[in-house]
Amino acid sequence: MSLASVMSLLVAPVLGGDGLLSDQTALTHAGRRISYRQLYGDVTAMAEWLMRAGVHPGDRVAIVLPKAIETVELILAVLAVGAAYIPVNSRLPPLAVQSILRDVQPRLVVTGASVANELAQDGAPTSFLVAAMGTDGLTLVRPSSGDAPVSSPDGLAAILYTSGSTGEPKGIMLSTRNIMSFVDWAATAFAFTSADRAANHAPLHFDLSILDIFVTLSRHGAVHLIDETTARFPGALRALIDKERISVWYSVPTALAHLEERQALRGADTLRLILFAGEVFPMPALRRLMAQLPTPQFANLYGPTETNVCTYYRVPGIPPSDADVLPVGRACEHLTVDICDEMGAPVPPGESGEICVCGPAVMSGYWGQPERTQASRLPGRADSYRTGDYGYFRSDGLIMLSGRRDQQAKLRGHRIELLALEAALNAHPGLKEAAASVVPDERTGGVLVVHAVARSEQPTMSQIRTYLSERLAPYYQPDRIEFLTEMPRTATGKCDRPLLRSMAEQSARS
Repeated sequence: MSLASVMSLLVAPVLGGDGLLSDQTALTHAGRRISYRQLYGDVTAMAEWLMRAGVHPGDRVAIVLPKAIETVELILAVLAVGAAYIPVNSRLPPLAVQSILRDVQPRLVVTGASVANELAQDGAPTSFLVAAMGTDGLTLVRPSSGDAPVSSPDGLAAILYTSGSTGEPKGIMLSTRNIMSFVDWAATAFAFTSADRAANHAPLHFDLSILDIFVTLSRHGAVHLIDETTARFPGALRALIDKERISVWYSVPTALAHLEERQALRGADTLRLILFAGEVFPMPALRRLMAQLPTPQFANLYGPTETNVCTYYRVPGIPPSDADVLPVGRACEHLTVDICDEMGAPVPPGESGEICVCGPAVMSGYWGQPERTQASRLPGRADSYRTGDYGYFRSDGLIMLSGRRDQQAKLRGHRIELLALEAALNAHPGLKEAAASVVPDERTGGVLVVHAVARSEQPTMSQIRTYLSERLAPYYQPDRIEFLTEMPRTATGKCDRPLLRSMAEQSARS
């Protein structure tokens, strides 16, 4: 994005008749709020500071800061300069942060004062500029001591680092075109206006935040940044929803299921739209939540970070049964989605295959990994992405998700769809949440392990086996069930599947 386009995004629709910027709220966080007038001024000042510090169009700026108004302003300022922002989880261990910085080779790193001073010391992973964000704004802690970093591809706007389902970090490059294609689609599809007040629950390094921040600001609504403390307490979240009259909520299902369990959203009459993405919503929890909130529109959004959202499904009403499975819906209007075989050719309706996406929102590629980028494309389509997820077209044209490539396993001669097993387990009245994995076993070839969180009284293995025998084929019976007090989570709130697989493998060896 250019300085002109970012400022136009912030300013044009809120100019009053006297030519002054509107005092309408743009951002709030932890009791603070700023107007579009203030946002415009702050972003302008930060962009000017970045340019004086030596940030140029095409550079990369790593942002290692907790969620705050200033963090969002800095993201906008980086884009205004024509550089790309790299949001890094500020709670990562120092070695993990340094690994990302070595990989992305930014021109500038902006972080808190203590971390900035550490990075400024000898032995830092690269020769980037280091700046500290404080109460007085940005302060340069270390000037650049080496050659300029490799220039970015034209139009690069962001690099989001994600471990995906494999646990291997990768930098996903998003261009201005990628982001704005998604923003324009989402703003239209869900009728965002300047009257909307959106809760930003997701961390800023998670792709869900792109909808929260950019879609809302593009339509000049208010974005309410939810800090980590508030996010942990259902009562505090409900108080924020009521106080700020939140109209749009977007999060992973886990966050909504936690609120449902505490009945924290019951009667929240300001909500008009509840969006969820990132993982499968356990059907019992979704049905209870929709019963508590009969007014809002619910929508299931699907898509890996590489495409942001590629399909969506407006839930028409409370699903009739806990055993139901939600479709991931239809292709977003700015994209095409096909179900393909291993060669990339579309398969007939009803037949399972890999979900493949084409269109302007598909990532530019993986940072520094051209071979991996090429392997993710369909033949001859530079704007395509093979998701690694499997699904099929239902007779009504809706797409059903059947699992991931790494969530399908051949066990004792049978193909196991872990997603199907998890859906059945999540419908068990005694289980709050369950996740399944297959781990290697020298004697049998593989062991089917389930990790589960019980609701109150823990069901027995026999009870679970009987329950599953009434719903699934015999080969879906787990070899082992391990109960946890809570499911481990990634930094973005999803179930930490790599950790669960590691736990299962360690248990199998012991």
